[in-house]
Amino acid sequence: MSAGARTPGDAALAGEGSGAGGAATRQPARVIGRGAAVALVFGNMVGVGIFLTPSEVARASPDVVTYLALWIVGGVMALAGAQVAAELGSLFPHAGGDYVFLDRAFGRGIARAWGLLSAVLSFPGSIATLAVGAVGTLATASFGAWLAEPVVTAGPATLAWKDLLALGVVWAATALNVRGVTLAGRVQAVLTWTPIAVFLGIAIWLVVAGVPAQVMDVPVRAPGSGSGPAFSGLAAAFCAVFFTFSGWNVLTYVGGEVKAPGRTIPVAILTAVVLASAAYLVLNAAFLLAIPLATLPGVPNAGVATADRLFGTVGADAFAAFMAMSILAGLNSTVMAGSRISLAIAGDGYLWRRMADIDERRGTPAVALAVQAVIASAMVLTGSFSLLVTATGGVIMLLSCVTIASIFVFRARMKLVPPTPMFGYPWTAAAFLAIGAIVIVLGFVSGGIWPVVGLAAVALLVGVPAVAARMSTRRGAC
Repeated sequence: MSAGARTPGDAALAGEGSGAGGAATRQPARVIGRGAAVALVFGNMVGVGIFLTPSEVARASPDVVTYLALWIVGGVMALAGAQVAAELGSLFPHAGGDYVFLDRAFGRGIARAWGLLSAVLSFPGSIATLAVGAVGTLATASFGAWLAEPVVTAGPATLAWKDLLALGVVWAATALNVRGVTLAGRVQAVLTWTPIAVFLGIAIWLVVAGVPAQVMDVPVRAPGSGSGPAFSGLAAAFCAVFFTFSGWNVLTYVGGEVKAPGRTIPVAILTAVVLASAAYLVLNAAFLLAIPLATLPGVPNAGVATADRLFGTVGADAFAAFMAMSILAGLNSTVMAGSRISLAIAGDGYLWRRMADIDERRGTPAVALAVQAVIASAMVLTGSFSLLVTATGGVIMLLSCVTIASIFVFRARMKLVPPTPMFGYPWTAAAFLAIGAIVIVLGFVSGGIWPVVGLAAVALLVGVPAVAARMSTRRGAC
């Protein structure tokens, strides 16, 4: 693509006409400061995943060393990806994030395929995963037992209260983001830092003081066999880890709304990733101190189970309530970021044009937010956290590898240097791609849902550009 080519989303961001009936779009204001930016990234990373995915990871871990190694590798991969995301975000501070980067590096076809896959699968899937996980967390508390009760039963299909509440969570977060970026950013900060301060305080106390002797005699609820696969499940386990760490690039999706993006984006991304990685290691150490690894695969929520062992039912209930705040933080930032991808794609004419509209009064992409909520709602009705986290994590990893590879194009071929270059190029990007390739290969070897998800993703990434090129050729011949 030539240097003068327009970046994806430019039509939507420059205020050009788009949408049915010639509705005009305009550029969102830059209202996200450094503190809100750190909270946005940190809140998107540290959500429900760290409490719900330990059982998935433990199922594939024959020992504690393997369990912790998977989390450490996940942290290294997140730091490597975050460094590249910081460079890319400061180079192209526009709405759309990866969609913008890929267009400049590989052309509109790859960018379009990536954007469509993100808009219809990875972001709605993440939103659905968080919503299902949030309600599942509340259902573990004594006050949430009613959530499992059915509302409607039609043959093998059952609609329970938890399904309705999960749908309500999706639409509540969507409504908040429709109201405005400033309000959503303030709520994000409160939802992020309040529960994390509580969680880390308990975890640090547990690691430093040790587990009280009387706690070791208390059985863990819902014990598992602990005899999960050591090899075939590694890919699925790392998908869970990667999903938990994902979110380090969320700020690049709202780059057009960040103040002083050349300075703010790199500092906010790296600060949040370092904090999240440290928090994950401390929390996992606390989980292992309170819950034996052999029983962890059968524990649906490691955080609630740990609180239950330490403080009893009252403590577990309080923990579940705080945890709901943390989940909402991740859900809120994911809803915000995903709608900006749809905004950029629709602005270029690859999705319904109305999705590129910016609400004149609130300055938010209200239509894109609503469509995203509809897709996420359909995914919520699957009701399976394990299925959602594996499929979504696998797709996110594949798409992330494609994005990370673009830095080689910008640095080597285009000779572009970001305003704030990060240390470690090209080794950090290479490490990310190497780990991602290993996990993807392991996934295909292990079978399960991986081949289906992988083939569908590759088909879109390869097939969409080819079909678009052929259609363009035919139009040119007419």
